[in-house]
Amino acid sequence: MSENVKEIENKNTPEIEKIDIFNLIAAFWNGLKKLWLLMVVIIIVCTLRSYFATSFSYTPQYVASATVSVTTPGGSYNNIESAQEMASVFPYILTSGVLEDVVMNDMGMDHLPGTISVEAEEGMNMLTISVSSDDPQLAYETLTSVIKNYPEVAEFIFGETNLQILDETGIPSDTRKEVVIRGSYRRGALQGIVISAAILCLYVFLKRTVRTKEQLNKRINLHDLGSLPYVKTKKRKNEKFNNLCILNERIAPAYEEAVRRLRIRVMREAENQGGGVIMVTSSVLGEGKTTIAVNLAVALARQGKSVILADCDPRNPSVAGVMNNTGKYPGIGEVLREKSPLKQALSNSGIADADLQVLFGGEPNTDDASLLGSRKMEEVIEVLRGRADYVILDTAPAELLADASQLAKFADSVLYVIRCDYTKINKIRSGIENLTMRNVNIMGYVFNGDVNQKLNRYGYGYGYGYGRYGSYGRYGHYGSYGRYGKKHKDTGKMQDDSGRVIKE
Repeated sequence: MSENVKEIENKNTPEIEKIDIFNLIAAFWNGLKKLWLLMVVIIIVCTLRSYFATSFSYTPQYVASATVSVTTPGGSYNNIESAQEMASVFPYILTSGVLEDVVMNDMGMDHLPGTISVEAEEGMNMLTISVSSDDPQLAYETLTSVIKNYPEVAEFIFGETNLQILDETGIPSDTRKEVVIRGSYRRGALQGIVISAAILCLYVFLKRTVRTKEQLNKRINLHDLGSLPYVKTKKRKNEKFNNLCILNERIAPAYEEAVRRLRIRVMREAENQGGGVIMVTSSVLGEGKTTIAVNLAVALARQGKSVILADCDPRNPSVAGVMNNTGKYPGIGEVLREKSPLKQALSNSGIADADLQVLFGGEPNTDDASLLGSRKMEEVIEVLRGRADYVILDTAPAELLADASQLAKFADSVLYVIRCDYTKINKIRSGIENLTMRNVNIMGYVFNGDVNQKLNRYGYGYGYGYGRYGSYGRYGHYGSYGRYGKKHKDTGKMQDDSGRVIKE
């Protein structure tokens, strides 16, 4: 078993991982940027739901109240004492049913149309009597009846007392609705914020992806071959300008420079390992392995190397799409089933000053995937090895399917693609394990779509992008020196407008 497998097994053993507070904050910030629209929608929906639920279920309550003074023949002290006693004894008088019966008889009703309460003013001979009801007129009439009949009922307890109205509300209006509705907004918004926060926490703690190479290097034991920056492409009517490919003449120069650096490192590793058959794979779909395979093949060919790019993913052939090639060609499956000779299936890429041939994937065919580990596939790769300096094999994801591990035994080395903030670490480990268990030589990994690399407007290798002054930087299309320049009439070499030789 190789050192890679041992290292991965060691890293897979249960351990308490330290929480990197800065990475955690970055993860929450990234999650917030991705989920902010969903969170806003949730808060708005919860607020509206609370509002409509409260509005439709709200029952208005009308409160009629009056402040009365209590007088007795005994003087002011007795007045205050009587008011306090009347307020304290009132609940017992009310629950006894005596006052209710008197008020109902007085109003000519068979039930009490409201709720009665009495409160004494501290240190004063005043009572505040309130009646709550869903009918404002009945609330006021009940209050009037209580004030009129309460002294008669309380006479048996306190003796003779008189109630004199000092202030009253009259027929009440509903003053609580505005407060209740305003409270429903707050409750709904708070509920939406809590739900959104819960979703954000689940997103951060369950996603378990890696956002930096430092995080990745702590968890896997693969050689770092660099990273390709994240480039936000714009959808255009012309399809050839939509792909993240260095054949796209509107691609950001920083991305092209990153591909060139990757090419240099891959060439060095291939030379050290003594073989030019390089398989490009990833853990899962969507990590950009096909794009990197195409870009690497083109970059090698532009360096003056003879290159063959083979689409070895018959389930989902994608090389033609990345290269914007809409032609019909025999695929890898037809070659393996001997329905088409290899020579006929190989197509010239048509890229100027580049010796690049392509073996396309053809029509999707799941059955062809079983032939990737066959003797015929080994023969095809040996033929390709003898025809080119480099053979780039684009394959299916290593964690998802067994196709890559079957094909890897015929390759000299593997370039593993890991996309930034996309794949869970357990998927990455599983994909690498699937390859290393077959003693495959993994030359290293490339970190694709690295959001930590900023595409600045100026500067060599990191500049221009899609700036506000045109397609490429400040000076318009391709800048003042041109993109490809022009050929010297005697030497035939590409030169810029100042006569300097342009090297790929």
